[in-house]
Amino acid sequence: MKNALLMIPLASLFWASSTYANPLDLSQVSDDANWLMHVDFDSTRNSVIGSFILEEFEAKPEAVERMAAMTTTFGVDPKAFSNLTMFGNGEHKKGIAIMKGGLDAEKLIAFAKLNKTLETSQAGKHEIHSLNRDKRHPVAFATLNNNVIVGGPNAGLVSRGIKLVRGKAPSRDPIGLLGELRQVIEKPGFISYVDIVKASKFHDLDKHGAAMMKKAHSAGMAMGEADGELKIVAIIKANDEETATQLENMARGALAMAALGKESNPRLANILESQKVSRNGNTVTVQIGLAIETIKEAIEREMEKHI
Repeated sequence: MKNALLMIPLASLFWASSTYANPLDLSQVSDDANWLMHVDFDSTRNSVIGSFILEEFEAKPEAVERMAAMTTTFGVDPKAFSNLTMFGNGEHKKGIAIMKGGLDAEKLIAFAKLNKTLETSQAGKHEIHSLNRDKRHPVAFATLNNNVIVGGPNAGLVSRGIKLVRGKAPSRDPIGLLGELRQVIEKPGFISYVDIVKASKFHDLDKHGAAMMKKAHSAGMAMGEADGELKIVAIIKANDEETATQLENMARGALAMAALGKESNPRLANILESQKVSRNGNTVTVQIGLAIETIKEAIEREMEKHI
């Protein structure tokens, strides 16, 4: 079982699929979302690294058998995972998650029924299953059409997620920063965004956090293959150009230190292929490119250890 659990994150991200999923769909993100994260499993599985991991799995019959057994027992089919979107307004434990593909609704519900805290309520024609309502980590979920799972900490948020999936709730306006990230990485496997100012209003910040709020307005990050590298790009929108210049200088200094470290650290030299910092007005963009071949070698070593 331990080995099977170790296989989940790798297989769920990279198992082969013949088509790309649609990118993040803001029509299924609530209109008050101040943060969001989106994982495109299909895009990641179709990447060079994803294809490599698939080949490594297929070369290990025992690993394939364990994954098949997990699918039969728990109804988890990593081959069918499509995408996962999570979002919220910034309140603690008030997020919504929408998962598409890869989960057998009947088996998931049957497994949930083993928990004595399970309670089921109705939201229109959909059942919402809640667990651990009176404990520290409550969970609620609903299944739609057997291939979409909507989750959250309580039935109210899950009900809102259901309405979003069905196109019956107010959704998020376009976010320009996400488009800027996709200009660097066309099909990111991971993309995220946070409105720092609005999300921070739900939290008591220390003096360092409060100082940061005076510097940055919003930020985003994306990861995926581009230009023959595994690229990580971060974009920060500062409140003014002076602050952006300070952030630019800080980023340049950090990457300069990394470049110097390559001379004494062979591992860093092998994996860090490119780096770039740019500024346009109050927007600072940082790009880091990692060597795909070096990553593949590291993955192969880890899979030999754990699978």
